[in-house]
Amino acid sequence: MNRPLIVAIVGIVVVAAALVLNFTLQNPGGLSSLTGSASRQVNTGPGAPTFDVVRIDPKGNMVMAGRAKPGAVVVILDGDKEIGRVTADSRGEWVFLPDAPVAPGTRQFSLKTPGTGGAKDLFSQNIVVMSVPERNGEILIVEQSRDGGKSRVLQGPNAPGSGTLTVEAVDYAADGKFTLSGKADPGSVVQVYLDNAFIGRATADDKGAWQVEPKSKAAAGKHSIRVDQVGTNNNVIARVEVPFVLDPAQANMPPGAITVVKGNSLWRLARNTYGEGTMYTLIFEANKEQIKDADLIYPGQVFNLPPKNRP
Repeated sequence: MNRPLIVAIVGIVVVAAALVLNFTLQNPGGLSSLTGSASRQVNTGPGAPTFDVVRIDPKGNMVMAGRAKPGAVVVILDGDKEIGRVTADSRGEWVFLPDAPVAPGTRQFSLKTPGTGGAKDLFSQNIVVMSVPERNGEILIVEQSRDGGKSRVLQGPNAPGSGTLTVEAVDYAADGKFTLSGKADPGSVVQVYLDNAFIGRATADDKGAWQVEPKSKAAAGKHSIRVDQVGTNNNVIARVEVPFVLDPAQANMPPGAITVVKGNSLWRLARNTYGEGTMYTLIFEANKEQIKDADLIYPGQVFNLPPKNRP
């Protein structure tokens, strides 16, 4: 009964193995060459930084996240070249968002925490091999231990959480109370953060929909919303971040307003609000002064959502 699914999973594992093998053949130093020297062993002891999430959207924008010692500096390496560094927060979590899209090609990422007080640098036990096609094609991201052990597909066909986790709407009132909703794998648990402060969790229903109504309120101005989809061991298997602007001008708007977040479209807003994407014209007509093109709406815009059965 489940043969097609099994074949699909086996297929992606074979492709992942081929990707890592191709990298190894092109780099005689093997996986250890990522440290800048194929001949020396690197320190991957306790407290070394780790990967949780590495994902790329169709436009090449990458998000990379993981864990390290609280307050530790995490250096992101592309081969032996540093491409950025971040500091882990008080929970030991870190997020890296490159300024520029990732170019097509195959590359290898690793992590390093610089040693202090004479201590050795700490390197990640695992590395991430990434293949980005020149044109339309499947992006493949595979995590593997430096000794060539078990691989984990982070992005690709059938990867856990692949392309599923989203923030689709932020509905808020003038007093700062707000509600968030989106999509995740059905039955999965999502944890929501506002400006890196935990504000709530939810379980996605059988259709993958989730909603969180935080008790806390948001002050007027710019914010960042982060949503993590977590596994059975509370490990992060998918993560999205979106900007959120609470506009005080909404106090002059009638009830039923919504702020646009990254990834929204009029079709998606209409489907979530009215149950039918084809009713996007209702939102368009009610907000024509803001929307010049029905295909172009922007994060931070605040739209009025009129009643479905208005005269």
